[in-house]
Amino acid sequence: MQAKSLLMVAALAAAGAFPLDASDRRGHRPDEDRHRGGPNIIIEPEIDLSRSRRPNVDAPEFIMAEIGRCTDAGIRLFVDCLRPNHSPVMIRRLEACISSETIPDEPRRVAACLPPARVR
Repeated sequence: MQAKSLLMVAALAAAGAFPLDASDRRGHRPDEDRHRGGPNIIIEPEIDLSRSRRPNVDAPEFIMAEIGRCTDAGIRLFVDCLRPNHSPVMIRRLEACISSETIPDEPRRVAACLPPARVR
């Protein structure tokens, strides 16, 4: 019985039904490269990990600087001033705290409404 199964396996292997070793279809063995005499060297692409940090747009200093630039440019509404960098929630929160949609002439009123800076 075992002789018949061994003969069948040998016949299938000879016919190419399945490989008996670890080679792929081209006959290339994965461990062949190690035996060619040289070390395996893999060159990775250069990855720059030294990117500068983006500024914290929710920091009080950043928001006050934005409001200062807006008032210098003649922009009077919080929405027009802060829309590019801030969420509608932040804008509505400032408007509710000031009780106005316009930027006040007194910048200390805006500074008192800003959330504290996050500690990193």
